[in-house]
Parts: sequence; C-alpha cells; structure tokens
Amino acid sequence: MLCPLLPGVADSPDQIEQLVKSAVDYGAREIFAEPVNTRGPGLKVTQEALAKNGYKDEAAVIKNIRNQKGWSRYTTRLISNVQRSVRKLFDIGRLRFLLYPSRLTEEDVARITRDDAGIVWLGKD
Repeated sequence: MLCPLLPGVADSPDQIEQLVKSAVDYGAREIFAEPVNTRGPGLKVTQEALAKNGYKDEAAVIKNIRNQKGWSRYTTRLISNVQRSVRKLFDIGRLRFLLYPSRLTEEDVARITRDDAGIVWLGKD
C-alpha cells in the first residue's frame, strides 16, 4: 500500500518505480496507491513542519497542491507515474489506485479517463 504518495517526497517517476519494485520484490499480490488527501488541516500542518525543519523545497511543493488546480495536476501526474511503473514491473490489472474525483479539474478527469487502468473511482457517483 503506497498511501499517500506525497508530492516532492514520493511522486517522481524514479521514486515511484523504486516503490513499485520494492512491493514486487516483497511479493505483493496487489498494489494500492493514492494521492494525499486535501481535506482537513493535514497538508497545512505538513507544509509548516517541513518548512520549520529546513525542508523549504518540499514545503513549497506541498503548498502548491493545497488548491484544486495544483492538486489535480499532481494527482494526474502521479497516476501516470504509478501506471507506467506498474506496467513495467508488475501487472496493471492488480493496481488499485484509489481516487476521489471531486477535486479534479474537468480537463484532468478527461485525461485520466482516457487511460484509467487500475483506477478505483470513489465517491457518490
């Protein structure tokens, strides 16, 4: 379970590939992943803690996803990175990327829908 995958900490193609490889090496039967949740004060607290402890770049990345457009872009890139690594190292049919689409922009919903292999769409719809 790769949850949540924080931007600037565990979301680049190389970081994701390393995580997926580790899951495969440890014998995972499925891989669950999800973006960081934007509800509540968690992201703000995380941003402040990172900045306070000298992780200014990481704090700035967290700040950039605290709005809908930034979170939507991060999530869309994250999905693509996870899918790419799972296709390369595992089985896309055993990916469970948990996604609440309510904070995605319409454009990003369209992008993700074009290739939603492994996506578990959550929510009221």
